[in-house]
Amino acid sequence: MNVNQREKLASPADRDRASSAGDTADPDKLKNNLEKYEHLQELAQAILCGDTAPLQASAPPLAAPKTAAMKAELVADFGIAWLRVSAIAFVILILSGFSTFATVHDSDGSVASVGALLNAAHDGDTIVLPKGTFSWTETLTITKGITLQGQTTISGAGTANASANDATIVKDDTPRSRPIIKTALNPSQAFRLTGITFAPGTTTNAGTTDGAITLRSDGVSPNNSVRLDHCHFAQLYQVHLVQVNGWTYGVADHNFIELRPVSVAFMVNHPTYANKTAGHGSWADYPWYGSERFFFIETNTIKRINAKEARGMTDTVTGGRFLVRHNYIQDCFIGNHGTEAGAPRGGRACEVYNNVFNFTIRKGLQAGGLRSGTTLWHDNQLTGFEVSQLCRFANFRETPARSYPIWGIADGTSPWDANDTEGNGTYVEGHPPHLFDSGTDTSSVNSQGVIHDSSKNWTPNQWVGYSIKNTNPASGSNTLGSYIISNTSNTITYNYYAGSDTRSHLVFNAGDTYEIHRVLFMMDQNGSGKSDLLSGTNRPINTRSGTASWAHSSREPCYSWNNVYTPNGHVYGFHANPAQPTTKINIDFFNLGGGFPADTTPSAVSTKYVAALNGVDYTGTFTYPHPLVSGKPTAAQRDTKSQQPRWGKKEESKKPKKKRSWPKQVGE
Repeated sequence: MNVNQREKLASPADRDRASSAGDTADPDKLKNNLEKYEHLQELAQAILCGDTAPLQASAPPLAAPKTAAMKAELVADFGIAWLRVSAIAFVILILSGFSTFATVHDSDGSVASVGALLNAAHDGDTIVLPKGTFSWTETLTITKGITLQGQTTISGAGTANASANDATIVKDDTPRSRPIIKTALNPSQAFRLTGITFAPGTTTNAGTTDGAITLRSDGVSPNNSVRLDHCHFAQLYQVHLVQVNGWTYGVADHNFIELRPVSVAFMVNHPTYANKTAGHGSWADYPWYGSERFFFIETNTIKRINAKEARGMTDTVTGGRFLVRHNYIQDCFIGNHGTEAGAPRGGRACEVYNNVFNFTIRKGLQAGGLRSGTTLWHDNQLTGFEVSQLCRFANFRETPARSYPIWGIADGTSPWDANDTEGNGTYVEGHPPHLFDSGTDTSSVNSQGVIHDSSKNWTPNQWVGYSIKNTNPASGSNTLGSYIISNTSNTITYNYYAGSDTRSHLVFNAGDTYEIHRVLFMMDQNGSGKSDLLSGTNRPINTRSGTASWAHSSREPCYSWNNVYTPNGHVYGFHANPAQPTTKINIDFFNLGGGFPADTTPSAVSTKYVAALNGVDYTGTFTYPHPLVSGKPTAAQRDTKSQQPRWGKKEESKKPKKKRSWPKQVGE
């Protein structure tokens, strides 16, 4: 109850009612009674509902409630009959927003015990694990909005010196293809997982699931009430520790996460965003920077143990949206996957700010590596070995890194991209891709990255930023393409992907034919955003055209500012291969440098991300701590309109449209 509410209750009318009930009309006495009322309310809440937060070392233990004294205070101070105390307490709890029917269930710590209690539990209940070590050999599936609470406590989360008091330990002895815990929630169910240490079991084989802890909610609206906090992940033998899936928002906070050399801490996916599939709904909506429409990763300590190189701390596909802030991150970088091989779309958007990145090894020195979508990075501190770059942008579909993707390679010929159709840097819908040149490889050796055509007399480097495609039906590389890095008068050097994680490599043999085309804007590239609504997984279509066609992706530039290597003050920004056809500096991404006041938004960002592009005017970051952490819901930077994406009537219109010429910077 705040001061204004007290003043209101102490109004003359309230004093008159209090006097007629036998209480004093003295304002000071009434305010004092109201303070006692609040104290009793807190005690009643503790009695009936329990404290769901694990008690941290810095917090003193709660004194045992003295119910007799509580009743005495109610009788003495409010003139309430003794027999009516229970009813009044019931009303107090209802008015304070607590359900008097919430129950605390004490388990013996085994998965069987927790599962049995879960069957009897209701939304709002708490299941408590005691101190001890427990081997879980099967997955716990949670379909109710409960709190699952252990006794582990975390100190120093968000700093380099985090530690855990591992009071409740769950050992991972689950089958390697299954998670330890998974939720299957609806949007109205609040879930919290808190105070548990997850440690390796007897096996050292890495789990193949996409999340040892899988947090999922599906429905016609998002679930904003999922929290994972004060847990210790003690070097699990799992590839992905936490997976966020469905249409789930919320926060992971105050965790101490120790990663094995190749583990990923968070996999954030939003495949059923807007009740669609494959992330299509997320890509058809605004980025919503500065709002709650992300999964928040905040105030955690995340360390890679015995690291040989920096590896990804995050990953995402299917339109995933996540935000990383106020964490201590050691030997890890922020990563995502793009729209590349199959129908699932790439990562949609992320914000990364106010983190400390510390690198204790020299290999893989970068704080980020992103392959799709839009991002804002600011006020991050880099320390340890100096990085080579802040964050690298790579558009994998512009190479055969994912050969024969469902979307086609972005080499200037895929119908999903805006290609140069006129030969002058212009895209016109309905026109075929422009053929700039063609020929035959005359090399006497197989070409892995270089082709030779003795019949040509090109200007050096005239084809940089264009793409070359193998068009020999008899070749094992037929239809594969990649972007051109350089050329001489009769040779072309292209980006040759040599990785083993692709089905085929782009190789030219003597006699193989080729074509040269140009892509202007790749669908879902780094620096792109809101698109037409697509549908389907096996053979996706653009619902606007009913066919595979350019998705009219908007240009949502990436911005970097105030990202500093603290030992020497060097300011870092984004980087992309300059030969890559799309994602260009000062078009698709901007490095604004340093010197801005801490935690402020440069005008270049706020004037770009207005409501027409962002869904809401972006004026700054979303409230910190997250409302699920602070317990203080706020409207700051929060969109109050429907959670459903707004797909304009103009896009849904079935009227035939005139062919349209796009300028060189498609997406503006």
